[in-house]
Amino acid sequence: MIEIVTGIAALAAAAVVAGWLARRVALRRGEDEASELRRRVEQGEQRLQQSDAQRILLEMVIAAMGEGVLVVGGSGRVLLANPRLRELFSAPAALEGRSLLEAVRHAEVVDAIESAVAGGVAQVGDVTLGPASERTLRFSVAPFPSRDERAGAVAVFRDVTELRRIEAVRRDFVANASHELKTPLTAIRGFAERLADAELPDATAKHAVEAIVGNAKRLGALVEDLLELSRIESGSVPLRAEPIAAGELVQRLLRELDPRLRAGELESEITIEGAGRVIADRSALEQVLANLLDNAIKYTPAGGRVAVQVRPAPEARVRIEVEDSGLGIPRKDLPRIFERFYRVDPGRSRALGGTGLGLAIVKHLVQAMGGQVGVESQLGDGSRFWVELPAAPAIQS
Repeated sequence: MIEIVTGIAALAAAAVVAGWLARRVALRRGEDEASELRRRVEQGEQRLQQSDAQRILLEMVIAAMGEGVLVVGGSGRVLLANPRLRELFSAPAALEGRSLLEAVRHAEVVDAIESAVAGGVAQVGDVTLGPASERTLRFSVAPFPSRDERAGAVAVFRDVTELRRIEAVRRDFVANASHELKTPLTAIRGFAERLADAELPDATAKHAVEAIVGNAKRLGALVEDLLELSRIESGSVPLRAEPIAAGELVQRLLRELDPRLRAGELESEITIEGAGRVIADRSALEQVLANLLDNAIKYTPAGGRVAVQVRPAPEARVRIEVEDSGLGIPRKDLPRIFERFYRVDPGRSRALGGTGLGLAIVKHLVQAMGGQVGVESQLGDGSRFWVELPAAPAIQS
């Protein structure tokens, strides 16, 4: 009996100890959980403080920018507009929550922003505000990177009025100077050619006259290119867009250039994939392709090759490539190859009759037709110039 009582007492004591230990463990666990909760709260507060500081800094930066900034949501309502934006568009102080048209009051800008929001594709363009302000703005619109449709976009506006004015002054100067140079150059060339045809007794005099004729021709070509570039830049060259079979045009040009190809001991080939039909101005496209083919022939040594490829390109475009096996272009020169008067090898270019304006004319004509132009080259491994133009709709049979 005593043993039973002793056993029960031992069990009771063990139960008391177990209960005490359980309460201690629970208390310790509660303290740990509370400590972890406090730590998370403190981290959250720190993140909120950092987020607030970053937001305030971002707002200060945007407010101080010299460009106008407009942020819109997926619904087309304004989320943010900085002071410069309100100044450029003479908009009211409180734009947040208003519609796009209330903010900028210009249909072209509204269409560009809505297209960026709906299509998720960046938009770039110019807009003229007037007639009161007579300002020209360059704008770029970028959609927010998001998987959600219509997530919103940010538009940046830069005042380029003075830049456009300076460009207009330069174009007018070039056009006027070229016109003034054209008349005396024609006279110099005419008289020099007459002297060259005459039987001059002195060989030195004959050589001098031939040099005058050659340089007069070179100056005449330069003046013509300057006038052409000035007309293109000013928009005074009328372009009539129509469907054109680019492959057939290239074939005709290669046939016309066949004597030069044979004289230079060059091979030529053309590859056409698909219909190869583009929307372009026929005269402008012919000038572009003739210029690229002329350069390819000029700068490819005997025994080389000139190849043309016409093929479909993304975004409903057609790509025309003119490739040669010539000397190639150094990497450092590639970004400037389409600048006016820029020559990779000035001495050789002048010797071959180049004016330094051909590729600048190509670039402006292609852009005027809604296309893009570029070059891929490596020194010693030839060059590939490419043009992309809008594809013409397929002919319904």
